[in-house]
Amino acid sequence: MINSALEMLAKEWVKLFKIRPYLTTFITIVLTAIFAVTITYFEQLDREKREYKRLENLNYQSQINELNDTESSIRQLLEFVKLQKTTLQETEDTISQLKTEKERLQPLVESDRNVVEAIFKAQEERTSTTVWRERWIGFGFGIIASLIASFIWFVVAILVKKKA
Repeated sequence: MINSALEMLAKEWVKLFKIRPYLTTFITIVLTAIFAVTITYFEQLDREKREYKRLENLNYQSQINELNDTESSIRQLLEFVKLQKTTLQETEDTISQLKTEKERLQPLVESDRNVVEAIFKAQEERTSTTVWRERWIGFGFGIIASLIASFIWFVVAILVKKKA
C-alpha cells in the first residue's frame, strides 16, 4: 500500500516536473527544507526533555528514594534465593528417596521385563496381519480423492472458459 502510494506520488511529481521544471524543483526543495526543520525542531524538544529529566534525577531526595527501592529489591531477592535453596534441598531429598526406591524395585522390574516383551511380541504379530489391508484401503482412498479433485478442476476450468 505504501509502495503504491509512493509510486503514484513519484509519477505525479514527474508529470509536474515535465510541465514546470523550475517551479516543481523549487517547491520540492522548500518542502524538503520545511520537513528537515520540523524534524530538527522536534528532535531538539526531545533532547531538552531528556536533559530536564536527567537533571531532575540528580535531585538528592530522588536518589535516596531510588537507593531505598534498590535496598528493598535486594531484600526480596535474598528471600527468593533462600526459598530456592530450600526448594532445591527438598528436590535433592526427593531424588535420593527415588533412587533408594528404584534400587529396591529393580529386581522386580527385571523379572517382569520378559513377560512384557512377550506381550508386545504377540501384539506386534496381531497388528502385522492388518497392516497391508489398511495400506491398500489408504491407497484406494488416495486414488479416489485424486480423481474427484481432477473432476472438480476440469469443471472449474470449463466454467472459467465459458465466462471469458
